[in-house]
Amino acid sequence: MSELRICMRLNNAFTHDRRVRREAEALVEAGHEVTVVADLKGNVPAGESVAGIRVHRIRKTSRIPYWSIIAPLRAEAADVYHAHDIDSLFPCLAASRLGSKRSLVVYDSHELWSGHARDKVHAKRRVLVRYEGTMLRHADALITASPAYTDEIVSRYRFGGTAMTLLNVPRYWTDEELAWDWGCRDAAGEIRIAAVSVFQHGRGAVQLIQSLAHLPANHVVELIGPIAQPDYEALMRAAAEPFGDRVRFAGAVPAAEVIPRLAQCHVSTVLIEPLSKSYRLTAPNKLFDSMAAGTPVVASDMRMIAQITRETNIGRICDVSDPADIARAVREVVADLPALQASARAAATRYNWDAERSKLVELYADLGKRLRNT
Repeated sequence: MSELRICMRLNNAFTHDRRVRREAEALVEAGHEVTVVADLKGNVPAGESVAGIRVHRIRKTSRIPYWSIIAPLRAEAADVYHAHDIDSLFPCLAASRLGSKRSLVVYDSHELWSGHARDKVHAKRRVLVRYEGTMLRHADALITASPAYTDEIVSRYRFGGTAMTLLNVPRYWTDEELAWDWGCRDAAGEIRIAAVSVFQHGRGAVQLIQSLAHLPANHVVELIGPIAQPDYEALMRAAAEPFGDRVRFAGAVPAAEVIPRLAQCHVSTVLIEPLSKSYRLTAPNKLFDSMAAGTPVVASDMRMIAQITRETNIGRICDVSDPADIARAVREVVADLPALQASARAAATRYNWDAERSKLVELYADLGKRLRNT
């Protein structure tokens, strides 16, 4: 079996999910047939082909819980069902067991659901979290987005199957691709401090804005991304009011523009707050996006964030709860910009999708061998 039929399931429309698209593209390039079963929401087609990936979008309409998801998954007759996050694991397991042939299941956990913030775990998801270990023991492989997540899940559920970390990193960007953006940065008559996020409680945006009170007047904050929670937006705008145009709300930008926008800034902030174990153990994509852009970071003292920042020497660690300490870290980064920019670019040669994708391809080669030997 040189080619596998792979069916991925995710609980969104697939239009902006960079991680899932990177994984699906890597498997297509490795010679596999990949279908993504996503949600039919908004003004998107029910079916399309994207970079060789077949996308099939569905509506959740069945009166029988999950059947409107399980039935189209089962119809794919996949060799491997790839469940993205906890909402997709049970439907993929059911489709695998109800299918007409033997198939395998991969659980790809982008978050640490057993230790997530309460606002991320609604009533239905709480039930899934309760039975996460039981479901995982019926899966054939585990992928997570952080080494600390892998350790935690394997230990918590005593998972004996294949387990690996697949970091959510971008491809390597060349100097030529970023030269124009670096030129904009160097020509700016101000120090630009970026934050890229879906802004909500736990992302440190309010404290970052407040840090401007401790920084020179030529330091500005650029907030790049949508604001997910109205109450948090009110807090952000109230914090920003005293600083006028030193705080810039850029809103959402296309995924392809994130790294160029970071490259136009002098400092990138990765200010995850310790609201949950999932946040404390995360290895967020914005950390690796900053490396790709050659932009040093000011990062919160969370386990994986701090470890990677210190090992690569790409920035400074701060107390995310203290605006004055965030400002201290910004000043230290600005004082050592050339060396830290060089370290960020060097780190990007290690932390990039070209290096990570081989792990995913090797996993699927192993899954193919298992199917051939049964």
